[in-house]
Amino acid sequence: MLPLALSASAVLLLGSASIHTLSLQKRLRIHASYQREQGADQLRSAAQEFVVASRGLQACLLQWPSLDWPGVAHGCSGSDPSQLGGGVVGEMGWSLVDWQPSIESGQLRLRLADGRTGRFRLALAPPTFAVNGISDVQPQARVPQLEAE
Repeated sequence: MLPLALSASAVLLLGSASIHTLSLQKRLRIHASYQREQGADQLRSAAQEFVVASRGLQACLLQWPSLDWPGVAHGCSGSDPSQLGGGVVGEMGWSLVDWQPSIESGQLRLRLADGRTGRFRLALAPPTFAVNGISDVQPQARVPQLEAE
């Protein structure tokens, strides 16, 4: 009788451990999904802040790649490229990685302070280069932050 009781106990213990493991795995997947959604939301907020900052005098800069902004700022009277370089959403800082314009749109890449990056397509309205649409975020690989930054 004792071997049967030990066998039954072992089966119950293994079954309980398996259920516990599955529960933990599901919880980890839910947490990871929540983290991805939170990061995407922060990136969307940063893109919206970029769009707000690009109105008015800064809109002129959107016709050139971000690497060219320091040299062309004199052609955009009153513009300040540094206003498009970064900001804070909630408590998370963000910075511009790259802006690449095309005919009626542009590709915007942003990085959050924790290293998450995302890419957006912005629809532009020529000739004013006003932004009239933002695509969904396309998350990219997390970039580790350097100690010197």
